[in-house]
Amino acid sequence: MALSNGAAAQEATTDATTTTTVPVSTVLNGQINLNSVIADIKVVYDDGSGVDATAAAFANDFTAVTRGSTLDLTSTQTNEAAVQANVDVTVDEIDGYTGANSLAVSNKITAGANFAGGVMNVTQTANAETRATTTITASDGWGKTQGTATAVANSATGAVAGFGNPAPLEVNNNQTNNALSSATVNFKTDNTNHAAFTGLSATAIGNSATYGADF
Repeated sequence: MALSNGAAAQEATTDATTTTTVPVSTVLNGQINLNSVIADIKVVYDDGSGVDATAAAFANDFTAVTRGSTLDLTSTQTNEAAVQANVDVTVDEIDGYTGANSLAVSNKITAGANFAGGVMNVTQTANAETRATTTITASDGWGKTQGTATAVANSATGAVAGFGNPAPLEVNNNQTNNALSSATVNFKTDNTNHAAFTGLSATAIGNSATYGADF
């Protein structure tokens, strides 16, 4: 269509912008442990073929995971009493596999958000002993022996994954350990020449925190 007076044709285009609001999941966690937590296992076995013993003691343990919504987490965990995990395995003759594992944790939190980001405010305080003890005693044997002991006062793990969507992560992490964290493995055998494989591991941690974001 021709316009008079030499006026130029002008075309205006309007682009529509769609804004998506990601929902927010608010999580409030408060945990206090005031009494001893003890896990104790004792095994006496003549023929150690297929023995696998595990003792796990947790004072405070919490998990929060969202899918499609932003995780707004505030968590406070306090442990005021001893946490102990004890495993004692006695085998006369180890023919196959013998395993003994102890795990003691004062405060543990695991948090995550899928297809969205997260804000994580975590405070952990351990004011009492965390102890894991594993003992294996064998007279003789040709098999495989494995013993582990793990003691953790404070453990925090958080992650967000966008899977192609924006997934920002904001973390405020405070951990305080005011007491002993101890892991011990004891192994005794009368005939070391017959031990085909022996794997022993003791790990003691005061504070551990791991956070990550994947877009």
